[in-house]
Amino acid sequence: MSLRLDDVAPHPLHKGHHSPGASSRIFVDSCVQIWPDTDYRALAAYSPTAYCVTSFHPNDGAENALDALANWHRVAREYDEVRIAYTVEDIRQAKALGQAAIVLAAQGGDFLASNLQRLEMFWRMGLRMMLPAYNTRNALCDGLFEDPDGGMARMGRLWVGECNRLGVLIDLTHTSERATLEIMDLSADPVVFSHSNPRGLVDNIRNITDEQIRRCAASGGLVAPTNWGPLNYRPGSRRRPTLSDFLDAVDYLVDMIGIDHVGIGTDMSTGTYPDGDLIRGLPGKASVGGEYAQYVEVSPRSRLRYVEGFDDYGQLPAVEEALAARGYGDQDIDKVLGENYLRVFERVWR
Repeated sequence: MSLRLDDVAPHPLHKGHHSPGASSRIFVDSCVQIWPDTDYRALAAYSPTAYCVTSFHPNDGAENALDALANWHRVAREYDEVRIAYTVEDIRQAKALGQAAIVLAAQGGDFLASNLQRLEMFWRMGLRMMLPAYNTRNALCDGLFEDPDGGMARMGRLWVGECNRLGVLIDLTHTSERATLEIMDLSADPVVFSHSNPRGLVDNIRNITDEQIRRCAASGGLVAPTNWGPLNYRPGSRRRPTLSDFLDAVDYLVDMIGIDHVGIGTDMSTGTYPDGDLIRGLPGKASVGGEYAQYVEVSPRSRLRYVEGFDDYGQLPAVEEALAARGYGDQDIDKVLGENYLRVFERVWR
């Protein structure tokens, strides 16, 4: 089918459109946006057990980042249905108690500026997952849009050691290829790609190479493909990507690095997209979306942003069924949905 804007409907995760579809499994979604108008009491009714939430905007300075983390602590204090995850046990308890666990994550290291000592302060406030650069260059390293790719800066090399010392999981999504390889050389702990698909399937600047995939698995980490449409869109196909296309990415990764090194990072959202929001990044998505970009950008609340068949958390049971139909057993599905991430969290967070 061709992509058409008249197919657009409000995203069901937006305020007033709840789609409960909780699985009996632990589901760790390694990339999520949760907007302030979200119904926090309903988070546990969606499929994820743990939301690895982009807790502040990628280019925020320390003051805005601090305010955002303070707000998450307020949410956890005011809503019994929500807890901040400091440990793997917090996530398992959240599942047992019917709560939503929030893993505080940062998409970029701009908030550190030139002061690496800030990282420990943010870790003490609950930051447990972080990517160094969001598409562009900062004091740590280059993002994937930089050309030529300068890789790591001196502070970035020190940052890797601090992440290892504190127990901050390094996420290499949106980071330049050279920088990711250098970080994997330096890190004593596993690393992850929280929402990246194989470039061997879809040649998109946001997708990652086979070398990056293999090196990530060799670190003990994992790659979590995303159901975000452009990273599953085959140029020239002129149709909306489907759940089958997303599962092709899962198969590709499992065939290459094994079931123990694959997760899921939807990059989906709860609440209403704020106008001009910088995380969803309307101006910048054209360089990623290619042919798909006009549909993704013109209608930011469209379900067309995601693959058909997996554009809402309520569809997770169908995703599980589709994995089973492709030959994945119950233990395999447990691993992909959450147990692989829990293993990595356990090792890194200590």
